Amino acid sequence: SSGTPGYMSPEILTHQSYDLSSDFFAIGIMIYEFIFGKRPYIGKNRKEIKEAILAKEVNLKIQDLPDGWSPDVCDLVNKLCKRRSNQRLGKNGISEIKEHPLFKSIDRHKLYKKEIESPFKPKVNLK
Repeated sequence: SSGTPGYMSPEILTHQSYDLSSDFFAIGIMIYEFIFGKRPYIGKNRKEIKEAILAKEVNLKIQDLPDGWSPDVCDLVNKLCKRRSNQRLGKNGISEIKEHPLFKSIDRHKLYKKEIESPFKPKVNLK
């Protein structure tokens, strides 16, 4: 199989049939990485990472979150990182993800028209 092991869904790692929900698994892993600065599944090589993914499902808890993160992000990550693809958020279409409580306050019309201010602006130090 090709791809970066730390983001690959269990069904890809075990050479089973897969669909778009495998990408949603990878998005869940990326969100986890955005929060903590590391992936949930680590190892010294592809085999160790694969074993970690197959051994344990991500189970993010609200108390694990750094300050400033919405508790809804735990639910989103946990639902995107389900090991069984038929239980994964997005399995029945991307609208499942768009309707998640984490995104309820987003005005999609303004988002598509690029009229929403970024909630975070990095400080740039030009010396």
